[in-house]
Amino acid sequence: MTAQIGDRFLYGGDHYSIVAISNSIQFDPSDYGIKPAACCTACWNGYWCDYRISSEGITLQNLYINSEEDCYPKINGISPESDDGKHFKYMGHHLYKNINIFMEYTGRILAGKDFMREYYIHMGYQRAWAYKVLTEWIFDGGRLVKTVDHSEMAEKLRKELEVFKDKKENGKADRDIVQFVQDSFSLDMREKAWWIKQREI
Repeated sequence: MTAQIGDRFLYGGDHYSIVAISNSIQFDPSDYGIKPAACCTACWNGYWCDYRISSEGITLQNLYINSEEDCYPKINGISPESDDGKHFKYMGHHLYKNINIFMEYTGRILAGKDFMREYYIHMGYQRAWAYKVLTEWIFDGGRLVKTVDHSEMAEKLRKELEVFKDKKENGKADRDIVQFVQDSFSLDMREKAWWIKQREI
């Protein structure tokens, strides 16, 4: 199994990686005539997005996508760039750059920056505690209405993880591997951010 590349976010001049989301962002490539298909094991969705976040809301800035039918129509007047076949810089995907599509999103997004390599898992999406900075954005009708810093919680989780590792090494803890795999490939807020109260998701 392979670590998955997920949506990325530009906020306040910094880049964040998705950790969890309460509702899916309603972007569908098929609306633009593209049927995505995986071209590598690191992106089973067949595409991922770069979003820009501001007080106005979320804008889809860049789209990295592989078309099952090799069909790449213009999106918002933009034609895609493709890999040159030598450097594999987009992991084999085409890049629609600066398409700038506003997304009228309502929900919560949890994202992290300053990834800590020692917590990397080569499967699914990375966990909340793997980031020094953990931020939650809350949107209503497309507008960013609240930002919550969960960095202290991420640090607390790292400490708890170290205690768990110590117990496991001493034969005092076990882990359901099936559940671990399921959680790794999930972006559900209830699984990846269980400390956030259900009524707030």
